[in-house]
Amino acid sequence: MPRTLVRAPNHERSRSLGWLAVEWMEYFTVHGRGDAAGAPVVHGDEAAGFVADCYALDETGRPLYDSAFLSRPKGTDKSGMGARFALFEAFGPCRFAGWAEGGEVYEDPWGLGFRYVYEPGEPMGRPVSNPFIRVLATEEGQTGNVYDSIYYNLTDEDAPLSQVGADAGLTRVFLPGGGEIRPATASSAAKDGGLETFVVFDETHLYTTPELHRMYRTVTRNLRKRKKTAGGTWFLETTTMFAPGEESIAEKTYELAEAITDGRARRHRLLYDHRWGECEDLSKADQLRAAILEAFGEAIEWNDLDGIVEEFYDTPKEGADSRPYFLNARRSPSGAWVTSIG
Repeated sequence: MPRTLVRAPNHERSRSLGWLAVEWMEYFTVHGRGDAAGAPVVHGDEAAGFVADCYALDETGRPLYDSAFLSRPKGTDKSGMGARFALFEAFGPCRFAGWAEGGEVYEDPWGLGFRYVYEPGEPMGRPVSNPFIRVLATEEGQTGNVYDSIYYNLTDEDAPLSQVGADAGLTRVFLPGGGEIRPATASSAAKDGGLETFVVFDETHLYTTPELHRMYRTVTRNLRKRKKTAGGTWFLETTTMFAPGEESIAEKTYELAEAITDGRARRHRLLYDHRWGECEDLSKADQLRAAILEAFGEAIEWNDLDGIVEEFYDTPKEGADSRPYFLNARRSPSGAWVTSIG
């Protein structure tokens, strides 16, 4: 499958808090939007692997990454993934607390029945003290898909996390033990000198304006203020393929990953995961279907493959316009389609 993974040289999935995170997310979170709202979350191997990658540690227990980039087609639950990370960062045992001898148990503090038994040598987790979770939206007056899912999980009476005592509103969440989750737009983030511990930048292929670039710089700088005291801070970027030449944040991260791969960059604390589909001739339905399956991977399970194919043959939309959304493939500024790195 066409996929680029950029990871640290000493990356080992066995040395990660991510397996604890996956079980915690599947126990406590539900889907928060659309037809699947309220349905339990189940991670496939690829999604669970990405969570494990994000929480990978070095031999001393230090996080390997301070930023993660997830690039997938439209409809692959990227915003839902961002919401689950935010909830785990707000309530879960998301920071290193030592190495297990084997048999130690983490139980949730609310008595809701979650129990995780550590394997020998596995990293153990603890919550962040006074976490500040920032969720960025691109347009004024909107909270965005990520925060909408967070809000649903904390307010729907059938969702497990509605029982933990969070004060959830449409513009912020105050956490029961101190801390908050707050959505922000370009103007509000630029004015706030926050002490973020985790940030979600959703759909960064849309971050093309000077205001959104300033927001991104301001918030990523804020993360450094609490890096040590919080046991590590980091941010997640989710995106669909950018339009080359628009100078979006997604494009800049793509260039950084390319520089790391080529040995031209000193910064190696980026986890980069980009998957796409290749189709030489969009008019050939069999090639197109195979490319869509390549791009979506296990996420095709909850998508309509035939409906996606029809998007490419809808004349008013033109097939090329559907390619970045559903194949996650890159187009050159001239309009020609080119192969992605990897």
